[in-house]
Amino acid sequence: MEKIKIQVQYKDSRYPYFEDKLLNITGIGDRVRSRIIYISGRFVKTNGQIDYIEFEQISPIAVRLQNAKLVTTEKGTLVIKNEQNSVLYIVEIPSGYRGSVDVKVLNGNCVETSILMSPAGSLGEVRHIWCNGDAELQYSISGRTRTVGYGRLVDYFGENLSGKIKIENGNVQVIFDEELDKLLS
Repeated sequence: MEKIKIQVQYKDSRYPYFEDKLLNITGIGDRVRSRIIYISGRFVKTNGQIDYIEFEQISPIAVRLQNAKLVTTEKGTLVIKNEQNSVLYIVEIPSGYRGSVDVKVLNGNCVETSILMSPAGSLGEVRHIWCNGDAELQYSISGRTRTVGYGRLVDYFGENLSGKIKIENGNVQVIFDEELDKLLS
């Protein structure tokens, strides 16, 4: 499994955090504006003068972090805390060019963050869905896929750009056509 390293910064020289736009799992689209995610110092690794957090890539659209759980504070701040025997999964769903993403959590404990691909948001968005443990999601993607750099969307999310994502027992499965999937399994 490949590792994705994200550089960590510190607020007030004490609280480690990263911007979720740096977590580029699919490699689709530019990222401009995003959200700050605070992390427990237990996940921070050091390589010379650079501090970073390391995620394990488990599919072309998802990564995981072992012994981690995402919590939201009363003020809405997102924090990844250390919690033994739990797994945090992050699924990335980019839109097509000038498109958007709709995600519905069917079951599981998940939080959604949005990253804009341009300062005004007119060139699309990327959604990160942060799930504590197993979950099931329903997605729908809009926007052009024929534009340079967006062709892999069809490979990852199907020709119709809608379907379900199941996170179960450490695996992430994208189901484009539920009826066909049931017939073939």
